[in-house]
Amino acid sequence: MPKPNIVRLRKVASALRKHARTMSGFVRWSKATSKMYPPEANTFLLGVILDRSVQWQRAWDAAEWICKILGKKDDVAALWTAIAEMEPVRLRGFLRYGYGGKAFHRHYKTFSNLLPQAANHLLELYSGDPRKIWNNQTDVQKVKKRLEEIPGIGPALANFAVLCLARDYGLLGGKKARQQLDVKPDMHVQRVFYRAGLVPRGAKPQDVVNAARQLAPDFPASLDVPAWDIGRNWFRPRHPGCLECPIGGVCPRVGLEN
Repeated sequence: MPKPNIVRLRKVASALRKHARTMSGFVRWSKATSKMYPPEANTFLLGVILDRSVQWQRAWDAAEWICKILGKKDDVAALWTAIAEMEPVRLRGFLRYGYGGKAFHRHYKTFSNLLPQAANHLLELYSGDPRKIWNNQTDVQKVKKRLEEIPGIGPALANFAVLCLARDYGLLGGKKARQQLDVKPDMHVQRVFYRAGLVPRGAKPQDVVNAARQLAPDFPASLDVPAWDIGRNWFRPRHPGCLECPIGGVCPRVGLEN
């Protein structure tokens, strides 16, 4: 099997980063460290947990609603205490119908089991205060590991969470943490990396992370948002829009008819 053409790979990576620069609404860096108040910290962490198999806007909106209903403005642990102490049947009903008569998440059954586990984990290790996971920390890997240990958050979501903490809130050292920030290898990013020839067929999520580290060592996560956007809007599973795709000029279109 021939070795990948590193020059071509770098051109693809460069095209992805160029596309990212057109998406200023997604990649603005916080100029100063933002202080998270209890409701914001809880909404952030709950949003990360819920951000799978649904549009991200829906997940974060649901998180905000849940925090307003079950949380208390000046008691950061109240949300997690309420979730941990709620009877399983009631919690499942709340997640199924509490969103204006609709479900907070399509996988409400799964989260009726996961959320109490996450709540108990936070109450036991962090006194119900998510900020204790990341406050006064510059070791991104340490924070990432803490997040991965929370039921409902795996490596991919942990990568996404630390990127948001650094980029959007100026935490973890802000821009100084760029070299430690990885892509979130969700289905869109994995599909783009494969079709663009950055990883081989059958590549695992960690292979995608490693490829980004090699091609963008100064800021691996810089390939995340553009790959996600392209995967969602052009690199569709069927009928991909190759002619309109922002990286169409350098993409080898692996697995597709040229």
